[in-house]
Amino acid sequence: MHNRELDDLDELLANDELLTAARISEYLAAHRTATANWFGPTGRPQNSTWIDRDGTGWRVWDTDERAGIMDFTILRTESETEALRSFLRRARHHRDLDSTAVRRIQ
Repeated sequence: MHNRELDDLDELLANDELLTAARISEYLAAHRTATANWFGPTGRPQNSTWIDRDGTGWRVWDTDERAGIMDFTILRTESETEALRSFLRRARHHRDLDSTAVRRIQ
């Protein structure tokens, strides 16, 4: 990962004015993130984060290694900022876990 990508993500998370759906959509278009599913299956299905509109609110959730929704991770909120921040942090967490995963060679 490039340092600029990390800077962009940290900048988004640090500034509520920048934390908008339009800005995050722009960020994800420039920085493909396998662990982020932006309003549908745009990343991988397993071990990832998803976001969607839920009526007038937002819904953010994580999936496990079998791509099953982990019920205890579901966030329902009316706050766009809260949903977007949670989505980005979770996607980054899954990505960071990938980088430290041990791979078995068979």
